[in-house]
Amino acid sequence: MTAKPPPPRLTLDLDAHGRVVPGDDLARRALADRAGRFLLLPSAPDLLVARRVPAAGGTSRPPRCVLAGDLSAFPIADLVAFVHQSRLSGRLEVASAGRERSIVFKNGEVTGAISEAAGERIGEIAVRLGFVTQAQVGQAMRSGRPLGKTLVEAGALSAADLWKCFHEQVSAVFHSILLAREGVFAMLDGPPDELHVTPLSVSTQGLLMDAIRRIDEMSLFQSRIPGPQAWLRRREPRTPVTLKPVEQKLLERVDGRGTVAEVAAAAHLNEFDAIKVLFHLAEAGYVEATEAPLAPVSGALAERLGAICEGMNGLFRAIAAGAGAAGLEPLLAASRPFLADPGSRFAPLFHDVQPGRDLTIDPAALLLHLEALEPRRLRELEPGGDPGRYLFEALTELMFFYLFQAIEKLPRAADEALAADVKRRFDALQPLRAAP
Repeated sequence: MTAKPPPPRLTLDLDAHGRVVPGDDLARRALADRAGRFLLLPSAPDLLVARRVPAAGGTSRPPRCVLAGDLSAFPIADLVAFVHQSRLSGRLEVASAGRERSIVFKNGEVTGAISEAAGERIGEIAVRLGFVTQAQVGQAMRSGRPLGKTLVEAGALSAADLWKCFHEQVSAVFHSILLAREGVFAMLDGPPDELHVTPLSVSTQGLLMDAIRRIDEMSLFQSRIPGPQAWLRRREPRTPVTLKPVEQKLLERVDGRGTVAEVAAAAHLNEFDAIKVLFHLAEAGYVEATEAPLAPVSGALAERLGAICEGMNGLFRAIAAGAGAAGLEPLLAASRPFLADPGSRFAPLFHDVQPGRDLTIDPAALLLHLEALEPRRLRELEPGGDPGRYLFEALTELMFFYLFQAIEKLPRAADEALAADVKRRFDALQPLRAAP
């Protein structure tokens, strides 16, 4: 069913002499229907409240303002609970700090939200959750059609992800309304399908509990993760723990050059949920918030580190080829506990690293772990504090482990040939051990 267009918003102007001037003919006729004397009641500066004296009675058709008041004098959470318990239908409008937001209810349950505040419009939420780009939103907006529907039809967004965006919008608007401490509110009654929003069905009680929990917990989380614009870098935990899938998912996106908001978008999480997970990772020693991103590795050092990874991976491929298909599986099985040994000097570098089918190690993972090491910690592991030497020595130890495992299962002639080939290749890499 197509929603009816929203009723016109009637306005009036109050001039410096106290004269009331209707904004248009519709407003003039609405005031004329109420001709008479009204008692002006004390109210908030942004709210006019008046009642007829003497009262004449009568009825009017919805939408009607059935509740209105001052946010600073009435807890908005109590009002929302009242709407829920009374199973009211209509739209709760809240004006605070120059922004207008609305929550739509049907029989006391939330069915939609509207917001004029930056960051709470559906396109901005879709971008923040990492489902679409700003360019895709801009292109869809130029069509003049409903934004969400246009993005889905263009293939930029799935229907399921659009639903997630609308649900997140409701949560964000609801949370912002509960945080408002000054302003005015008004409850308009009327059928929800005439209030011009995308219909959802969200538990009001669940939203209330979630919003209150967010308010209570955010101050704790911000003690380690200040906010969405904080930069993140990895750390090596003193005692590794088993991470949940969502924790592992976020940790993999921390590279020292992204903010909390960017990491959250990459994982399609809202900022609160991302901050909560990152807080637990920080408590476990896996990440920390910083005021600036990691400095890029210098050109000479980056080139040297890349050459070390490339050269050592070449050696690993040679060992894999020498071990043969029959010897490769036992070698891979033995290498996993070797790499995962928490007592190893190279544990910070090999943490969560797995060898490929050709025994190679992903250079990106190694360099990410290397960059995450604090200078003080690096000097503890490598007295000279040279990241290249530390990387070279780590991969050298892995090479000797591979070689020891491989030659144990090879005939004498084959193991001597493999050892000679590896030594020749390894000798050629020796200049990379020390900084030029």
